[in-house]
Amino acid sequence: MKRTTTINLAGMVYHIEEEAFQILKQYVTDIKKVFSKQEGVEEMIADIELRIGELFQERLSKSKEVITENDVKEVMTIMGSPHQFDEDYEPEQDSDFYYNSTENKNKKQLFRDTEEGMLAGVSAGLGHYFNIDPVIIRVLWIILVIMGGSGVLVYIIAWIAIPEAKTTAQKLKMYGQSANLDNFKAFADSVTKEAKTGFKRASNSVKNTFKKKDNTFTKLVRVIAKVFGFIMFFAGLMGTVALVLIFLTDLSFLFFQKEFLNTNLDGILSLFFVDSILAIWLIFTIVLIPTLFLIIAGGMLLFNQKPKSRGFILTLLIIWFIALVGLSFLGVKTGLDFKERYQKEEQLIIEDSIQRLTINLLDNDNLINKMNDYDYDSHFSVQNNRVTMRHTPIHVHPTEDSLYRVIIKKKSNGATIKEAKQRTEKIIYKFERDGKVLNLQSHFSFANDQKIRGQQIHVHIYVPIGKQLQLNDNLDEYPITIQSKSKFPSDLLEQATIWQATEEGMKVLKTL
Repeated sequence: MKRTTTINLAGMVYHIEEEAFQILKQYVTDIKKVFSKQEGVEEMIADIELRIGELFQERLSKSKEVITENDVKEVMTIMGSPHQFDEDYEPEQDSDFYYNSTENKNKKQLFRDTEEGMLAGVSAGLGHYFNIDPVIIRVLWIILVIMGGSGVLVYIIAWIAIPEAKTTAQKLKMYGQSANLDNFKAFADSVTKEAKTGFKRASNSVKNTFKKKDNTFTKLVRVIAKVFGFIMFFAGLMGTVALVLIFLTDLSFLFFQKEFLNTNLDGILSLFFVDSILAIWLIFTIVLIPTLFLIIAGGMLLFNQKPKSRGFILTLLIIWFIALVGLSFLGVKTGLDFKERYQKEEQLIIEDSIQRLTINLLDNDNLINKMNDYDYDSHFSVQNNRVTMRHTPIHVHPTEDSLYRVIIKKKSNGATIKEAKQRTEKIIYKFERDGKVLNLQSHFSFANDQKIRGQQIHVHIYVPIGKQLQLNDNLDEYPITIQSKSKFPSDLLEQATIWQATEEGMKVLKTL
């Protein structure tokens, strides 16, 4: 049975045998004595104690809660003897146990190096980990930003996920050096000689060799970085001006899907979001901050400057993240308007005994054919407080019934069935019969205040077996499906066609 005591080491409480405590106490006293004249000794001692605590933690478990004398000696063997830095030191003086003062290389660990970094130290940390110049990493970030803006998000994730190298032990691990007294002493010497507050490891030869070896390449990379810096700075500046004009000025039109819409941004967003004003400011913030980052990052690369305030950069990131979360919640709230779906059918039965029904597909009362310039690229327009959705799908089927039948299926979404039904009933779609001719509009419309909530129109035309259907030309790009007897090329619908219904499907008789 051995007596134990409790100690506080680097903020952590440990139970330790009394004999082990006396050895550890003497060890720490020797360290303080040897390094007493070293600049920054208090910080170095705190880092050493933190490292000793980490090594103690590795030796504890649920079945072992007390630090033993052997544990202390193992830790001292790893850390090394403080007397090796004393001019009067003789190895045989350490008679109680053996100190391993050789420097062991450990596997590198990934940390952010804020001392050598330009923003959060992500690039500098990755540079240390992979033994490459951080400038190369920064150029890769720039390329990711230019190729779609993903670099900003990836950088933020790396900023959050990768820990910062704060202590001397962490900085040594960042370079793959053992956290022992040799390297702690090297750290302290480098601080004294170079008069720097940041970390500089003594064994920095690998990095320096790389820089010397690839000096020409590094210069080339820096030139490329300046070019990218100019592009980013200019693009960010132009993007900011464009955003201000679009979001903060009262433009009465917008260019959307190859045509001008007689509305403003608030009018467009009000068709989608439940709160268009909030959506405008959230989207403006989400898009503006990356353009500001382009200006800042471009300026740093172009003028070789570090950011004046990391707090400002962090504030922008926090605002951007809050806006992104806010827009996500607003999107979820808007998405609830699509929870329920309602469908309504209108049916037209042609009771007259006719052999051929002609379908005229109209666009604003003008027949779609080769003679007019019908734009199949335009799907959506806003005018006179109404939304017009174009290219209403048409489906042609043979039927065993004796009469022609046309079914108009209207669909819409809403937060409740009642709301979905109300939206469906307010969809306007025009069609009329004139003898043997059925005139169908290619579009439908609804009021702006109904918002875009999945409104759809599908027209189903049923042709009795043995009877015919005539379609006008220029329909090869139109969303029309024909239940045919066999496959047919889409360019067949470039011309007016006559179809006959058979038991096996619709069969083309001839082109006009």
